Amino acid sequence: MCGFFLTFSLLLILFLWVNNTLRNSLPVLDGNVRVQGIDFPVTIERDSYGVPSIIGNNRTDVAFATGYLHAQERFFQMDLGRRNSSGELSELVGSVALEHDKRQRKHRFRLVAQQAQTLLPDQHLKILNAYTKGVNAGLTGLDSKPFEYWLLNVEPQLWANEDTFLTVFSMYLDLNDGDAGLDKTKGYLEQVVPREVVEFLSPLRTRWDSPLVADSLPEPVLPDSEQVNLRSKPLNIYNNLTGTLVEEAAIGSNNWAVAGELTDHGGAIVENDMHLNHRVPNVWYRAQFRYPHPDNGQPDVRITGVSLPGTPIIVVGSNGSVAWSFTNSYGDWVDLVALDIEGNVYQTNEGFEPLYQWSETIPVKGQEPVIVDYQATRWGPVVESLSGDNQYALRWTAHNPKATNLNLIELETATTTRQAMTVANTSGIPPQNFTVGDRHGNIGWTIAGQIPSRLELDSTYPLPWSQADLQWARWLTPDEYPAVFNPESQRIWTANARVASGDSYKKLGNGGYALGPRQLQIRNALMSLKQADEDAMLAIALDHRGIYMNDWRQLALEALTESARAGHRGRESFYRYLSEWSGEAAVDDVGYRLTREFNDNVTLKVLQSLGRYFSSLSEGVAPDIDDSWLQKLNHEEEMIWRLLDERPMHWLSPQYESWDELLLESIDDVIASLGGESGLARASWGQRNKAKINHPLSSALPVIGQWLNMPAVPLSGDVWTPKAQKPSSGVSERIVVAPGREEDGIFHMPGGQSGHPLSPFYKLGYMDWVNGSKTPFLPQETRYTLTLTPES
Repeated sequence: MCGFFLTFSLLLILFLWVNNTLRNSLPVLDGNVRVQGIDFPVTIERDSYGVPSIIGNNRTDVAFATGYLHAQERFFQMDLGRRNSSGELSELVGSVALEHDKRQRKHRFRLVAQQAQTLLPDQHLKILNAYTKGVNAGLTGLDSKPFEYWLLNVEPQLWANEDTFLTVFSMYLDLNDGDAGLDKTKGYLEQVVPREVVEFLSPLRTRWDSPLVADSLPEPVLPDSEQVNLRSKPLNIYNNLTGTLVEEAAIGSNNWAVAGELTDHGGAIVENDMHLNHRVPNVWYRAQFRYPHPDNGQPDVRITGVSLPGTPIIVVGSNGSVAWSFTNSYGDWVDLVALDIEGNVYQTNEGFEPLYQWSETIPVKGQEPVIVDYQATRWGPVVESLSGDNQYALRWTAHNPKATNLNLIELETATTTRQAMTVANTSGIPPQNFTVGDRHGNIGWTIAGQIPSRLELDSTYPLPWSQADLQWARWLTPDEYPAVFNPESQRIWTANARVASGDSYKKLGNGGYALGPRQLQIRNALMSLKQADEDAMLAIALDHRGIYMNDWRQLALEALTESARAGHRGRESFYRYLSEWSGEAAVDDVGYRLTREFNDNVTLKVLQSLGRYFSSLSEGVAPDIDDSWLQKLNHEEEMIWRLLDERPMHWLSPQYESWDELLLESIDDVIASLGGESGLARASWGQRNKAKINHPLSSALPVIGQWLNMPAVPLSGDVWTPKAQKPSSGVSERIVVAPGREEDGIFHMPGGQSGHPLSPFYKLGYMDWVNGSKTPFLPQETRYTLTLTPES
């Protein structure tokens, strides 16, 4: 009995200590705090969701207060962001992050960040200085360090100006293909097959294209059996296929705008869903900034939207005159340069030049530092090819310090669509589709971020070193940027598929555009509207009809003929569920789930057999990796549909006597993987598409770690629908807003404002996001008031 009470007492003491420690790291919500770094008092009014209105006498004081709030609510998230891009995670979490850090160090992002801040104009540097001071004041103002640092048994390090740019570089890593996977894959394939074969495998044109300006690109010709013949290879090369279908971790974004001709108030409406990897806390932090306009006589600035912790900027939002939004552009911002290396020198147009060589020392928690050697050229760091036989320089816009700046701040005072588009063109972010509308009803699209000049060549393949100096010789000027202003349709739409046409496309290139079904579905929904309001925009955003997946459903139904189903109870059930499906990616729909599994299975079989075939064409070049390597191609789904439409035998693995046999085997595989006929009834879409939105440290804490995660609820929507949703990635925020009518706006976010599990704002708003409930864009009634007062 004594032992029981002793154990109980120790557990109680531990619980009380943990609880007290956690509560000491909660942010300050009310009262008056004296700080160094501001000129005048700043008032912070929080509503019941924890959304702050930051009210200051100048922009720098607002920046300080923003940093203060970010640090108090989200410092661990900010720390991970800066360490992710700089390759410094091992110092925090140990050797589990060492390989990641080794990969990141070749980019030298900490050096680039230091250089980028030196290029800032004085006013932006003052804002950045103030933000950094605010972050450090907020961090040191906590009574206890953020709880994650207690779990890791380390001390948080203060913020530096360059860390803001490191945060932005983490967004580059999320939004750009920093490994140039498409270029590497096409570069390998071109060594073993003619280029027209590669173009068929990875076509730019698809049947789902919906650019803003209509065009018609040529369709690749199906290569004949002289160029590709899977049946010419022995059967054993196709045995023991391995790997899984690899989907992109992040699934893009949606945005659109409708012009004033479609609204009863004559102003534009803008919608935005930015799709990113989910985490706890969420990527974004909501805020409103209020301060006097820098030009005397102008109305005060009042801007509402989402900020990125680690930066002092409202990234997406509305200022009463204009509202703007982003989706990933998928232009070609990463090139490979084929190198001619002899020893420690490489060939350039001016002759041989020495390779730049350096070493990185990586601190690792719990062990000795690790030293890694790197090499670089004038075009970027040296990287291996897919096969390992060639060496390339990796050239990325993110490596240039002039590509990253704080110019998005100028959107806070933009008053027209045209003005906002010009600001976007000069901004320094990962290049994004920028969709904007103003209160007068004008709408526009352009690219936000720096665009390099490019040669008339296909840079989705490795470039010869002799052309590398001319490619990206300068940045485009704003008047050279692709742009659409007040189109005849009165509508603009983007969803990561190709938006630009003709000369505009040539300026952007192809960085791996998404397949077009999601964008096309949004375009068609917009075109069907006679009049638009916020409710109509939300309905399109929540649209989870399976229009694209219906084509796969029809394919499966056609394969399941009466004779194919005879004597197969599993196939009969499969056929019945497909026949009864709702037509939506609904959580309780079995038919959608079975169709999606069928789609995945067929796609994987085709890509793996093609991967084995192309790998076998040259043993000296064949990639020594798993069977997923061909999935780095772009628009391979269009290629697969061409094969399914035309059924060429020379493109079919000799494992099968017909394409129907492959389709039926895929159906049987799905049935078996879901537990046979009896398992199909339980195989709803929600069973597979269940939220997995976790805190980075939750898996390290048995049992109680789940407390840190968002609820694991079933989610409607899919990567192919406007409501694009996967368990661990999808809609990271949603806004629907008409500038000047923000009180009617709508907002969603998959989690709360605070990163602290004891905060009332930790999970608040999550179920609104799950259910698509209308929640207000603007901060609501003030519940908490905090005043930051300058120390005399």
